[in-house]
Amino acid sequence: MSMSLTRLARLPFVLMALAAALLLSACGGGSQASSSPGSTGGDSITVQLSWFSNAQNGGWNAAVTEGYLEEAGFTDVTILPGGPNVSGIQLLASERADIAVTTTEAYLQAKAQGIPVIAVYNEFDTPPTGVLVKKETGWTTWADLAGKSWTVAPASLGWQWVQRSQGIQFTTQNFNGTYAAFFASPDGVIQGYPTNTVYEARKQGIELNYFSYASAGFNPYGQIIVVREQWAKDNADKLKRVLSALSEGWIAYLTDVEAATRANDAMLAQNDQLAPDTNWFTWAGQRPFVIGSRGGQQMGAMADERWNTVVDQMKQMGALPADWNPTGPLYDNSYLSDHVMPKLEDLPEAPPGSFQGAPPDITVPTTGS
Repeated sequence: MSMSLTRLARLPFVLMALAAALLLSACGGGSQASSSPGSTGGDSITVQLSWFSNAQNGGWNAAVTEGYLEEAGFTDVTILPGGPNVSGIQLLASERADIAVTTTEAYLQAKAQGIPVIAVYNEFDTPPTGVLVKKETGWTTWADLAGKSWTVAPASLGWQWVQRSQGIQFTTQNFNGTYAAFFASPDGVIQGYPTNTVYEARKQGIELNYFSYASAGFNPYGQIIVVREQWAKDNADKLKRVLSALSEGWIAYLTDVEAATRANDAMLAQNDQLAPDTNWFTWAGQRPFVIGSRGGQQMGAMADERWNTVVDQMKQMGALPADWNPTGPLYDNSYLSDHVMPKLEDLPEAPPGSFQGAPPDITVPTTGS
């Protein structure tokens, strides 16, 4: 199988993409494409990731390293790294990618602009984005954060929903791509993740409290797979096979430490700024967000209520036109396989010594009112 990847020079913090502006924290360096001769007679597929190679794309990496994509008939697989200036939706529209990994918010805004794309798979049931504060502040509720200065990505919608749902006000400043000032400040509030950001703080002797935007009621699907509508119709069997292989990849990455090790080793080869211990901590900490409330249920499946809720919320915040009404479905579960999401309680621990300190203590965030 031909596997074309991009080798990366990136990323002091391995962030999971939710908003492009937040993702500026990890940009830098150039990239160099590498490829190997492929077999003949099989299918090809090009996948555009939302960010550089790391644990958030573990399902795709494991689908390659465990041979699931090859078993599904794909002999020429190209997986392209994302970044702060990469729009998977635009690459789909220009037919430079067959599949794009993106956020619910970016996808809905593309739909509202008339771009003919469709969501076909949900990789992260709950978005991990939220805000972080130093534990020494004693701040444990949203009310404690009222009146403070928050450092946030302007394009992110979660902090805007917090003001609406929690009835609090605060000032904001733009996230500039680094956590250095936050780590040095005694009382900062900054947007981030309870995985890599928490671990980087731990390595500096700093303990953090995490506030999930999902717990404030803003809970879109955290990472989705999007394709062109016509491409899906013309390549239905191909799409079913690639999504089935992706599900197998995620199951292996979540449940099999040896498979996760092989996938993580591949990520390190693709991204020379990826710290192995940070990636393993992220592997352990992101699993509640991947699984969410879907343990034991069909992998990748989505539902009307969740989509309708986020559309309404985005309209309230002015992120979608108030008069926009989709003319067709927002998602299509018909391309999914029967693979079942593992249950959180059945997952193994990370290998001993793979990161410093205790495992991440993360509970699946619940949606507040």
